[in-house]
Amino acid sequence: MTMNQFFKIVLMCGLTYTPYASSDFNDIFFDEEDDYAFMNEYLDTAAIDCMTRTIDPQEIMTILNLIDYPSIIQNPLFKETNILNKRSLLDQPIFEPDRAVFPKNGVFTASFFARKTSRSNFTKNSTKLCSYIALTDQLLLASLQNSVIKIDELFPGFDINVEKILNLFANMTVDDRQTGFMFQYMQKWHNTTFRILAPLYYFENNFSLTKEEQDAVAQEFGEQTPEEEKAFRKAHFISDKIGMGDTRIEIDQRILKRPSLTFRAGIQATIPTAFTWGGGFLGSRFAKPSTLPTLDLEPIFEAFENPTPETEQFALNNLGNFFLDAFDRVAANLLDTKLGNNRHLGLGVYVRTKTPLRAYINSSFAEKINLTNRISAEFFCPSMEKRFYTNRINEQAFNNRNFKDLSQASENLQFLEEQTIERLFLQAFTTRIRPGAIFRWTNCASYAGQRWGFNLGTDFWIQSKDKFSTIYASPTVLNSLDVPKAKPPFAEQSKVFAGVILKHKTPQNYFFVSLNADATLSNKGLGNDYGVSLNFEANF
Repeated sequence: MTMNQFFKIVLMCGLTYTPYASSDFNDIFFDEEDDYAFMNEYLDTAAIDCMTRTIDPQEIMTILNLIDYPSIIQNPLFKETNILNKRSLLDQPIFEPDRAVFPKNGVFTASFFARKTSRSNFTKNSTKLCSYIALTDQLLLASLQNSVIKIDELFPGFDINVEKILNLFANMTVDDRQTGFMFQYMQKWHNTTFRILAPLYYFENNFSLTKEEQDAVAQEFGEQTPEEEKAFRKAHFISDKIGMGDTRIEIDQRILKRPSLTFRAGIQATIPTAFTWGGGFLGSRFAKPSTLPTLDLEPIFEAFENPTPETEQFALNNLGNFFLDAFDRVAANLLDTKLGNNRHLGLGVYVRTKTPLRAYINSSFAEKINLTNRISAEFFCPSMEKRFYTNRINEQAFNNRNFKDLSQASENLQFLEEQTIERLFLQAFTTRIRPGAIFRWTNCASYAGQRWGFNLGTDFWIQSKDKFSTIYASPTVLNSLDVPKAKPPFAEQSKVFAGVILKHKTPQNYFFVSLNADATLSNKGLGNDYGVSLNFEANF
């Protein structure tokens, strides 16, 4: 048999499927037809015209045993299935008041901003896809390479370096970009201050490889035209949308005022007002099904029985669509992120302090500097979210089967088909989630001169793990889900931020223009991001 014939056989193992069919495996079926007879236990028999005969489960299981497929499918593919932690725009330090003193009681601010996260964390300490999907797992790699060696023994020339291919994607990560406007309004009444802020913004997530990594992939799999590459990235690698974010309301009261310290305490609420106006401009929206695909091999083998360039392309397309559908569920989990905080109401408390530097240093410069602090803790109410899960591997079910017993070939084949689908496809179930509490501490030194000023500060943000209470799935499904893998990691981040401010005074009002920026110093479970904002502020 030539290599060309062998690859035809491989292609004929492609799948025609209904992507969101019932998850009951009784509804999942295969009709097998193929030309593997020469590789059954009668390998020494004469060649058979395989194109015209029907292959039965015994012959298929003989092939799968020869390449040790049961040991491959017994390895987990997904190491984690959690969503990526995201820090709310409402918690970014560049949207904090950039001055300690406001000359009027009413303040309106419109900020044009742009943010980017260059590498998001899949786990607490890793930004690499191989920490999420077992692309570098030595047991899986060894099983795959062992099968390649056995195939090469049967068909010399079938030489594939599995580790090299999977390593091409091991360092892949997720970038995100946000740009838009943050609107703020603040009003003071005697000792009480009211503040509200809400963003209107565009949000884009994408899978990312370095230029060198992209070149290596192109060298391995072949170049695409710019149009083909753009269409592929839009369909599978990018998700974007535009809309309103959540709304933050803060009310605080002055508790203490001394020459060396002003102390305020208040409450805050994050109202789930986020909604999407539109999406799919540069990328796609991805479905989050709770079902597994229904597999049907019969049309593929019908194409194989009448081989033409068209039928071979049909088989190839179905095989590609099968794996892309599995990958799109990963994209749905990691890229298709809602605006806001997934409809969770947040309630919290905070304190603000202001200390004139002149209380500690007696100089004219110190008189214009104030030291400010904001410390807050926010808790969230439970709400329903779609979360993705993978199934635990039932080791006992594997151990109870003798895959080499051809009298059980039909049952063993169905079992391996089910396990293949479970390994490749994530399932999304509505889950009652209570997000982790958020603690935040921001401190800043602000200088206010006659015409200009500046601020410089640090910010520390931390969020505990989510709590899962109820997963809306059948008891049988629940018993098989690997729930711990779906829980996002603990997240923390420290930042530095700064800004410059220009003041303009009219007989009635004050106007300020400021440029602010922040950058990540360190993080765990979140990602390195940075942002800039251009603020236009009116005091009246």
